[in-house]
Amino acid sequence: MRSPRVLAAGLMLVAGVTIVAACSSGSSTPAAPAGDAVLVEGQKAYSQNCAGCHGAAGGGAYGRKLAGVVTVKYPNIDDQIALITNGKGAMPSFSKKLTADQITAVTRYTREVLVAK
Repeated sequence: MRSPRVLAAGLMLVAGVTIVAACSSGSSTPAAPAGDAVLVEGQKAYSQNCAGCHGAAGGGAYGRKLAGVVTVKYPNIDDQIALITNGKGAMPSFSKKLTADQITAVTRYTREVLVAK
């Protein structure tokens, strides 16, 4: 019979693998229009900082679904910018990782490019 510690460690390993698999699953990140430099920067920032939890196409994984619903939850863009900047609950703050311009770009990208499929 295995000890409770061995069983707990095994369960934590399975949970960790499941989270990593969920966060890295999904399709590719939708392309921003090449003529809009802000949206292109937003796509880059999203791919590097957000897709791991929210899914490459914004369909959700460990983090909430964004595609097609972010403007419903945050009709005022400034509220979404504040959330990304300051974090809340499981959502981390990106104020030290991204510039204000990058946060605005990724916010626009999630609102304008990530759409419900």
